[in-house]
Parts: sequence; C-alpha cells; structure tokens
Amino acid sequence: MRVQLVTGALAPRLTDRDADSARVAIAAAQMLLLDGDTVRIEIEVGAGCTLELEDVGGTVAYPGSSSWQVHARVAAGASLIWHGLPFVVTSEARAARHTELELDTGAAVLVRETLVLGRHGEIGGAIDSGISAYGIDGPMLIERLQADAASSSPGVTGDFRVVDSIVALGFRPPTVPGDLVLEHPGAVARFLGTHTHASGLDPVWSTWRAALLANSTLLAA
Repeated sequence: MRVQLVTGALAPRLTDRDADSARVAIAAAQMLLLDGDTVRIEIEVGAGCTLELEDVGGTVAYPGSSSWQVHARVAAGASLIWHGLPFVVTSEARAARHTELELDTGAAVLVRETLVLGRHGEIGGAIDSGISAYGIDGPMLIERLQADAASSSPGVTGDFRVVDSIVALGFRPPTVPGDLVLEHPGAVARFLGTHTHASGLDPVWSTWRAALLANSTLLAA
C-alpha cells in the first residue's frame, strides 16, 4: 500500500502499514484554530484499502472566526476510520466545521466527531457544523447543527454543551434503541451532555469498528 502524506496546518505521521491498510496519526503543526484560520483536509483512500486516522490531540477554536473543512473520497471496497478527539469552541469563537464524504461501491466509513461548546468553566462560542455523505445512488446522510452557547435554543442543544457522534456509513453496525438507523446501510449513535467523560460511546466505537473491519474482510474474501 502506498501512502502519501502532506504537512500543512496539520502534520500526519504514518504509524503502521501493511499490504492493504495504513494507520496515520494527526497532530497540529501550529496553534489552531486562531481568528481567520481556514483548515482544509483532503483524504483519498484507494480501492480495497483501509485507512485509519487518529487524532493525537483535540482541536480548539479560539475567539474569532475560523473554518475546518474535511473532504474524503473512499474508493470501491475501501474503508476510512477516523476517531476524532474533541473539537472545542471557546467563548466568543465562531467556528464553521463541515465534513464531506464520497463513497464508491462497497466503500465504508466510520467517524467520530465530538463537539464541545466551551472549555471548563466557559460558556462557549458558536458552531455551524455539518456532515454530507454521498454514495453511488445519491445522498446517504446530510446533517447540519447550528448552536450558540450564549443563546441556547430549545430543540437544538438546550443546556447541553457536548455533542458526541459516531457515524457509520456503507455497512450496518449493531445498533440499540435510540440510535438512528439510516435507509442506506449505516447508522448514527449520539450523546448529548454536559461533560465529555459522561459519554457512553467508547464501547460503541469499539463494537462498530470491529463490525466495519469484519465487513471489509468479508468483502475482500
């Protein structure tokens, strides 16, 4: 498997690789996210390959306006796994965050996104966050969250400051009541709360990751 990494605002580092899979750790190459910062991440996973990304540290959006954009293309029979660490929006910060995923035939994606409004003791800022996923037959999942900790809205996040989500696409993970099961193969597990450590999604991540890897093995057989 050939792995090509480009360092910009983020510094990816290859930590493991074999014939058809690779694991890459991602760390900030500079202080992020400051007022005016725009970070764009491009990911491409080749046919039949598995790429696993892991954040080394969370991301903090500091006071001011900033943008975080991810665009990933996952080729036929390929898999993308990304366990993201908390994305914290500090007081007086206005952060735009969007993840766009393109899945080819037999492709699968598993991502975890944790949004936190404010550091400990802070009210927190405003976030405009979305995810758009498309398969060969059209949209698989389109979501958008607009929340401002300074003026919480009933029916959005209310008094909760943590939105922890695991999104599975292209395969059917084992779900429980309360999970969102998608029309196309996939599901979303979500936690709303006041503290990240109260989220119960860690075992869900482990279970869904194992399901994705098992699914990939079956497709390759």
